[in-house]
Amino acid sequence: MKKRNFKFILLPLLAVFMLFLLGACGQETKKSYLQLIKQEERIDSRAIIEYQGDKILSTDFTNTIYYERTGFSEEQFKKSIDEYDEKYKDVKGLSHSAEYKDGYFIEKTTIDYTKADIKELQEHQLLDATSNQKVDYVSYKITLKTLESNGFKEVENGKFEELK
Repeated sequence: MKKRNFKFILLPLLAVFMLFLLGACGQETKKSYLQLIKQEERIDSRAIIEYQGDKILSTDFTNTIYYERTGFSEEQFKKSIDEYDEKYKDVKGLSHSAEYKDGYFIEKTTIDYTKADIKELQEHQLLDATSNQKVDYVSYKITLKTLESNGFKEVENGKFEELK
């Protein structure tokens, strides 16, 4: 009788363990690479999205912009970026930097959603959602669709096109 009770307890526990194990295997972390490149305007925007299932874990955006084609001077860009840095310097999970070169600059913005406060990102309008809309995570599918509608294209294995 005791052996039978043991089997009735062990088999369901084993089945539940296997379901958790299979569920964990299906949620591997993946990366997606996207690019918006405008050769005429000499603008190159790259996105690397790390996600698990539909949940984005982090985004890395790198923008290379040449001043001459934008109609703005290097000083105007510096002022704008300094204002951005000051405004968002205390936002958890957000890092931003700009590197100024001769005739262009490279801007990098990273959001680590595992460290960020979604509500804070909404309040600072760093997420495309109204502040009264409850958001638990950032959707990979919706983000991908939004980026593609803005001209970004998926890139195989991070092999980005270079500005010419």
